[in-house]
Order: sequence, then C-alpha cells, then structure tokens
Amino acid sequence: MPDTVSKTDNFLKAIERYAEEQRGKLKSEAEAFRERELNAAEEEGLRDAYLMLQKTMADINNRISSETSRAIAAGRKSIFTKRQQIEAEVFDKARQKLMAFTETEKYASWLKKSAAAISRVLAADDVVLYVRESDLKYKKKLRDYFGQNCEILASETIQIGGIKGYSRSRGLVADETLDTRLEQQREWFYEHSGLTVTES
Repeated sequence: MPDTVSKTDNFLKAIERYAEEQRGKLKSEAEAFRERELNAAEEEGLRDAYLMLQKTMADINNRISSETSRAIAAGRKSIFTKRQQIEAEVFDKARQKLMAFTETEKYASWLKKSAAAISRVLAADDVVLYVRESDLKYKKKLRDYFGQNCEILASETIQIGGIKGYSRSRGLVADETLDTRLEQQREWFYEHSGLTVTES
C-alpha cells in the first residue's frame, strides 16, 4: 500500500512539474509573440486584432491552469473538445474585429497599401486582382497601382477583406487578404497555445 501511495504521489508531482513547465513556456512564448507583433503592426485594426489574441491567450492560460487536474481526469476526448471550443471563440472574436475594421475609413487606406505591396511583388501588366464583392467599389483606387486595364474580380474565397493578386505571365500569386492573415494566426495558435492533445 505505501508503494501505491508513493507512486501516486510521484505521478501527481510529475504532472504538476510538467504543468508548471508548460505554463512557464507558454508565458514566455506569449510575451515574445506580443512584443514582436506590436512592433510589426502598422494599422490600428490589425493591432487591435493581435492585442485581442494576446489577451485571449492570457485568459486561456489562466483557465487551463485551473482546469488541469479536472482535464487529466476527464481524458483526451474532453481536452480535445475544450480546445476546439476555445479556438472557435478566439478566432470568432478576431474575425469580428477584422470585419469591423473593414467598415472603417482606415480600411481603404490599408487596401491601397496592400495594392502597392502587391504591385511591387508582381511587377507585371497582366495582373488580375481578387477582392471580396463589397470591395469592388475600390476598383478605381486599386487600378492606380496596376493600370486601367487591370482586371479586378470578386472572389467568394475572400470573406473578410483584402486583395489577392495573380500575374498570368509570371505565374505568381501575392496574397494580402485578412482571411489569410487570420489563418496564419491559427497556425501560430496551434503551435504555441499549449492546448495539445497527447497520448497518455
């Protein structure tokens, strides 16, 4: 019986040590990400989205800390379901922030900067631009960077906003969409959130 108690104590201590290490690692990675993204963000709308993600990450870290012992007892299925729910909440809030940004005057300015960036990358006169349906109203402003013969089409794959350019002659695509940027944050979230399901 004492061996069982000792093994249980050792097992619980090992779990506590692992949880503490993961909390420390997550905190340090979150701080590094926060500093890097704040320095890189040029537009208020994007900066707000990044800050919101960081705040949410801190909230997630606190929730996970308090739920660790219950999550272990509940098993892998419960952890996986919780991770999916948290991820959905985080990215739904980020998407809402970005959608609100596209309704501001700053969005038109950001769209022009994106067009300028795409024109530098593709540097061709056969560029086709893709935007969301509601951004077709910016055609004239976007053509300033590509010429009046530039084809600008609505794309159903762009739901939040931004521009995707394609040069037929060069076979290159330049993607400056908010949809893609949000998806890139999803990849970062998977790698750094600490919300993983592992074999026990």
